[in-house]
Amino acid sequence: MQSAAKQCAFLLKEYEGCLANLGDQHLGLEPSPGLKTAGWLLGHLVVTGDFARRLCGLPPLAPKEWRSLFLPGTTPSHDAAAYPPMPELVAAFRSIYGDLAARAPGASPDALAAPNPYEKARPSFPTTRDFAVYMLTGHLAYHLGQLSMWRAAAGVK
Repeated sequence: MQSAAKQCAFLLKEYEGCLANLGDQHLGLEPSPGLKTAGWLLGHLVVTGDFARRLCGLPPLAPKEWRSLFLPGTTPSHDAAAYPPMPELVAAFRSIYGDLAARAPGASPDALAAPNPYEKARPSFPTTRDFAVYMLTGHLAYHLGQLSMWRAAAGVK
């Protein structure tokens, strides 16, 4: 988990600029057909990062009611009012991933050896450790890359 946590910390630092100048006017903006909205991308990372925290035996930090908005399979809304305010999403993202990167290496080996509770991902990531590593690295990088593309398409400097 140490290596995955280091990669997570690197991604957070590398993509910090993607969080700059985001406001509520961006929450429901789809600047190009098929791109996710900035509100959905950040909210999705918040709830999935919180899930990764739980995989590592850490308590959740995000409001439970956000799950129905941002879990895998949900559809991004173009209605900014459907989402929490952007500053709240950004703060939750920083808090959840910052703490996850710092504390994931201390996760219990027994907890990490358990079967992945997210059954749809179990064929690729059979254990909690496998899935937590993916959430700290590949999943985070994928969606931060989407946010980077969103910024370019939206012309956010």
